[in-house]
Amino acid sequence: MTLLDAVRIARRFWMTIAACILLAVGLAAAYAASQPRLYTASSEAYVSVGGGTGISEVSVGSNVAAAKANAYAPLTQSGEVADKVRDALGLEEGSGAITSSISYAVDPASPRIQVFVTSTSPEKAKEIANQVVGATAEVASSIENATSGDPQGDESGVLKLVPVTNAVVPTRPSSPNVERLLLIGLVAGIALAYLVVLVRLRLDTRIRRPEDITSMTDIGLIGTIPKSRDLHSRLHSEDLLRGAVGEALRHLRTNLMFADPDTAPRSVVVTSPQPAEGKSTVSALLARALALRGGKVVLIDGDLRRPMVASLFDIDTGIGLTQVLSGAVPLDEALVPTDTAGLVVLPAGRIPHNPSEVVGSERMRDLLAELSHEYMVVIDAPPALPVTDAMIMAQRVDGLIVVTFMGKSRKEHLKKVLSFAQNVNVRVFGIVLNGIPQGRAAGVYGYETYGYASDDRRFRQNKKRRRTGTTGTPATSSTSDPHDPDPALDHELDRRIGLAEEPPHQPQHDAGALDSFDEAPGEETHIAPHDVETAPPGPSRSRSKG
Repeated sequence: MTLLDAVRIARRFWMTIAACILLAVGLAAAYAASQPRLYTASSEAYVSVGGGTGISEVSVGSNVAAAKANAYAPLTQSGEVADKVRDALGLEEGSGAITSSISYAVDPASPRIQVFVTSTSPEKAKEIANQVVGATAEVASSIENATSGDPQGDESGVLKLVPVTNAVVPTRPSSPNVERLLLIGLVAGIALAYLVVLVRLRLDTRIRRPEDITSMTDIGLIGTIPKSRDLHSRLHSEDLLRGAVGEALRHLRTNLMFADPDTAPRSVVVTSPQPAEGKSTVSALLARALALRGGKVVLIDGDLRRPMVASLFDIDTGIGLTQVLSGAVPLDEALVPTDTAGLVVLPAGRIPHNPSEVVGSERMRDLLAELSHEYMVVIDAPPALPVTDAMIMAQRVDGLIVVTFMGKSRKEHLKKVLSFAQNVNVRVFGIVLNGIPQGRAAGVYGYETYGYASDDRRFRQNKKRRRTGTTGTPATSSTSDPHDPDPALDHELDRRIGLAEEPPHQPQHDAGALDSFDEAPGEETHIAPHDVETAPPGPSRSRSKG
């Protein structure tokens, strides 16, 4: 895990991390509060060696004193010393309790012995520490006298354990160390939080970021659609290709047209692993984006179980695909123009009792072949996992687009859809990740960096002004889009869609020359002005609702 990954996790799961840290610190504080307050007092003793005056004798005496200090130090925890301390202070606890409260420290090269006594009372700790040094000196002296054969104990002996530092009353408890415990709790809380998050990410099968898709399959991410409250409104607005949504649709449109290096696709099925992942909205937006480029596009509602295209465009569902396939209605009468020039819609029509057989019929194959000669065909298909309709129709078109929704679609569902497509030899143009958040919540995946979020807010403000009847600063006409690709890419895209034919030696024109292009009399041309993104509203029919 890199530092950037840790920052991303902290921003995304900050509530989980904060809860784990508070829990760990709270447990550490509770543990510290439950422990008794212990105080530690210390005293020192020094082993002295007498009887030597020369340098060599003093040096030898220092070494002997250091050795004796290491030998005397364990006596501080002996039972004899504990008994002397208990008798001197009149303590009620036994020798074992006194011995367990005593500890010592000694330097192998030094004749100094440090004695530490821990007790719940600071005064008691001080008194015991001072008594331990004296009692140890007595015990050490008796041992030395017994070893030298002088049971009477000569005060002028060579070796003596002399107290040099008396203990003082401690002012602060030595245990528990509250600061240390809280610091341990903080570190443990952070470690626990990231462990919980990593386990959660490991067990989480939902698609949370674009890397989740690119890491699980070789099929590319053909487009990303940001989350927006105005997707349905944009479907009927001339500001469709503005802001974050417009840039995302522009990328999706271009990537689709260049999915095949040789020829642009003429028909595509749009599906999703499960319902409610935005496939119908993405289909409609993609169809309108293609039409705004200047091509002829037909959007077919191939979902004969829960059709949505008619409601998106607010048209009647009485006549549609099922009537055309049954031969009851001619195709021209079933096609419904929209308010976007070049875009027509073929609704689902009446819902049949056998949708899979209807979309898999030879008449459906012939209909798609007929429409793809004149139109760019976009089919809104049912979800691929619950029913087989999408894969059946995908076998009759150039390829498939799979729509997923960030935070909702599951990785295993996407894998199954791609596996189904591979089993039936269906080409997958790519995967669309829908519902990417914008602004601060998006992190590095949002569109706020380039100012698109402000364009979306401007779109909502203009929409509110039109609804309330107030006027504001007119928006720039969508026919002049500053974010469009370069002219060379425009021309190549026009050629793939069928808007322009590339002559062997075409003179170069500037933008003004293209804008002032004149058609030859009696000759129809498909060359559009430079980067036409919007078109005047087309004719409407009486089949529209209302």
